Amino acid sequence: MTENSEVDKSRLVRNGLLLLIPGLVGAFAVYLLWQSNPDPDYWRGIFNQILSYLKDNPWALLAAVATLPGIGFPISPLLFLFGVVLAPKYGMPATCALGILAQSFCTIWTYLLASGPLRDVLKSFIRRRRELPQLTDSNTLRLGLILRITPGIPYALQNIVLGILGMRLKPYLIVSIPITGLWTIGFIVTGGAIFEGRAGLAITGVLLLIVLVIFTRMLRGRTGTDDG
Repeated sequence: MTENSEVDKSRLVRNGLLLLIPGLVGAFAVYLLWQSNPDPDYWRGIFNQILSYLKDNPWALLAAVATLPGIGFPISPLLFLFGVVLAPKYGMPATCALGILAQSFCTIWTYLLASGPLRDVLKSFIRRRRELPQLTDSNTLRLGLILRITPGIPYALQNIVLGILGMRLKPYLIVSIPITGLWTIGFIVTGGAIFEGRAGLAITGVLLLIVLVIFTRMLRGRTGTDDG
């Protein structure tokens, strides 16, 4: 009982650090940028220039969502911006479909690299610190589900871990695309609705995100119970 309690505490601390460290780094970066020019109009002008460029070149935002999260860039701001930029032009359903398509592409290429050309390199790097477990297909599927529903684990890291562990492509897509697709819709709808001043739709997007958080916690708790 004590051993399980220690494991739970260690896991809680680890997840907390995964959430806290990127937040602190981001907050520090924002602070440095603000100190370099503490003028709201200056930053508002830059933001409007970025929006204008992306509206004229929507392919750039599609490319960003399809590539940057795979190398560690936070995905939620990109999806939020996706709704702001593309929803007025293409409509919300088409924008959500494009967002899911772009993120799915990112989900697939990071997995293919980690499970293919880079697998041996990544495995040898990890083995310097710990031995990789040998998992059956069912255990790998369960692990994939846990990774997808556990808050705080970086998106790119999830893809890489599942690729290194040798999860087959079909179950990888089954546990990845539906869950990430729902998060994508939530962020896109929220971003587009807030920017357009559509309070009802914005509340719907926020409620979807809240429901997803509650559902993933319930599912993770049930998964943990089954493991026990």
